[in-house]
Amino acid sequence: MDLGAVLAWMGAGLTVGLGLLGVLRPDVAAALVGIGAIGSRGTSEVRATYGGLFLGLGLAAFWLGPPGWLVRGLAWGGAALVRLLSLVVDRPFDGRNVGGVLLEGSIALLLLAHRLPG
Repeated sequence: MDLGAVLAWMGAGLTVGLGLLGVLRPDVAAALVGIGAIGSRGTSEVRATYGGLFLGLGLAAFWLGPPGWLVRGLAWGGAALVRLLSLVVDRPFDGRNVGGVLLEGSIALLLLAHRLPG
């Protein structure tokens, strides 16, 4: 297995890990992204979005291999770019948002590593 594939598997694994965090500990996932769940409906939303969606995306990347890595890598890259845009437009410039850009961008690069030359 080449290095690009190993890195892509790592990106898929991180996505699964974040999804498991959202499913098992929605309070922690909500706190990490700076939101608060209001009541059980809010907790359900955090579990579904930050848990189920991420878990499904990560598992699909494992299932589909390279085509799945590409799609998920582009999605994570889109999140990083829009968060970066938000830093300029909305000015929520703090360590957590900068960390979010770095995390999302890193996962995108891991998942897209199999497409990079060399």
